[in-house]
Amino acid sequence: MSWFEDWFDTPLYEVLYANRNEEEASKMAALIGKEVPVKEYPEILDLGCGRGRHSIALAEMGYRVTGLDLSGEAVRKARQKATQKNLQNVSFRTGDMRTPLNTSFDAVVNLFTTFGYFLEDEENLRVIESAGTMLRPGGMFLIDFLNADYVKSHLVPEESGSYDEMNYKISREIKDGMVYKTIRFEGGSLTEPVDYMERVKLYGLGWFKRAFREKGFTLLKTYGDYDGNAYGGSENPRLIMIASK
Repeated sequence: MSWFEDWFDTPLYEVLYANRNEEEASKMAALIGKEVPVKEYPEILDLGCGRGRHSIALAEMGYRVTGLDLSGEAVRKARQKATQKNLQNVSFRTGDMRTPLNTSFDAVVNLFTTFGYFLEDEENLRVIESAGTMLRPGGMFLIDFLNADYVKSHLVPEESGSYDEMNYKISREIKDGMVYKTIRFEGGSLTEPVDYMERVKLYGLGWFKRAFREKGFTLLKTYGDYDGNAYGGSENPRLIMIASK
């Protein structure tokens, strides 16, 4: 089992990321609304949608949203949230983002570093190719990725915290062009410590430019954060790219 299949399906994922808030998702959705306006691009695919934070924010803005994720638990949670909000214009499906759906969209978004999970570059390129396959002519593709230079210069090797009587410790390291995060949980309802891992390839803008060209995209804009500030190097936490097909 891959690290993401193991990690994203566990309830402990929500323990670690309980601080992710709707304000952050709303900022990203607002940036999408500016660059990929709903009147021109009404049907949108959230590729690697997780538990649906961004899909739901986009649906509330009027987009017709499909969320796709490999994690059955994440999709179940996303559907639950959409039902609670009585949203009729968002649906969620389980699937691998490397395998295109048999339908097309006006825009595809891939958000909050839901990219670079695979060891082989070819497999990560398949995600970009899959997005292109599902886009209608003139469609838009937005990737919200980490800024590799920022990660390298701001890496926090260790941190710890607690949530609901459960303690966790996070260790980070950069090795072989990837950033590794190891998370250990203990205490609370756990009878023994449990370890999980995240691993993301540290791709930079140059790599993405080549990848977009190879897969038939034109890179239009880059941003360095969710407020829409310009991308300019190692001080920007994000690498947000907007490309057209």
